[in-house]
Amino acid sequence: MTVRSRLGVLQLPIAGLGVLVVAWTAYQFATIPPSPPESDGFVEGLVGFFLGVSAWSGFLLAALGFAIPPGDAPGIRFNRWQRRLFVGAAAAAVLSLAAPLVALLLPSVGVGMGVAVRTWLVLWPAAVLALVGGLGWRAAEAVAVRVRA
Repeated sequence: MTVRSRLGVLQLPIAGLGVLVVAWTAYQFATIPPSPPESDGFVEGLVGFFLGVSAWSGFLLAALGFAIPPGDAPGIRFNRWQRRLFVGAAAAAVLSLAAPLVALLLPSVGVGMGVAVRTWLVLWPAAVLALVGGLGWRAAEAVAVRVRA
């Protein structure tokens, strides 16, 4: 058994765990009870922050999981360009986290928070579009094969 085959076994569990984490986070975020009127909303904000970290982690797991080639193991056989889209989605997710941190930690560089926020607002949709685009591309290929047969 080669290293590629051993890694290929992990494609669906890692990607599936990432998708489940994102779905669980979205459900939890949708069911957060509103803060009482006399509250300052600190707890709600803290929960939102940790759910955001959870969603980001799940997205990263899903993107990297789909990027693993299945080898000889059962899995989804994405082509090289689709896997590159998934790696790009993971890279954009990591960079979207790094942009605000750079703006906060290195104010002398001249990167203001406005630039960091705009960068974050561009990178997150790009990451999501890359992941959804790669999955949609593979789904369209699978449908085309079924229709032709």
